[in-house]
Amino acid sequence: MRKYTKEQLLFYLKKLSNELQKTPTLKDMNKNKKYPSGNTYFKRFESWNNSLKGAGLKINVRQYNKTELIENLKILAKELGRIPRPKDLKGKKWASSYSTYRKYFRYWKGGIREAGITKTGTANLKVFAKKK
Repeated sequence: MRKYTKEQLLFYLKKLSNELQKTPTLKDMNKNKKYPSGNTYFKRFESWNNSLKGAGLKINVRQYNKTELIENLKILAKELGRIPRPKDLKGKKWASSYSTYRKYFRYWKGGIREAGITKTGTANLKVFAKKK
């Protein structure tokens, strides 16, 4: 596995931006095998947006705050009628990605717990406000 410096990563990000004539998305980066993977950028800069900022490029990823993520989990739980799973996020344009939940809550169940989503019995889903 190759180790890139921050300067090298920013160079490749700017280069891809010039090739595409736009700010690259994470998907753009991952499609180009001649460039470092998006995961490499996450490891080095902690987020795609931080990578873009470091390269002086326009942010193209929506950022969520913890409150929005919790509310989205509650909405998803009500919509599904059960405790949501990470795969339930697929196709939900209004919800963030699984990696965003991991970033804020360390693991999926942490987000579920903070949202106050619990299952009682077999069919009843309860969504409680978090107690302080």
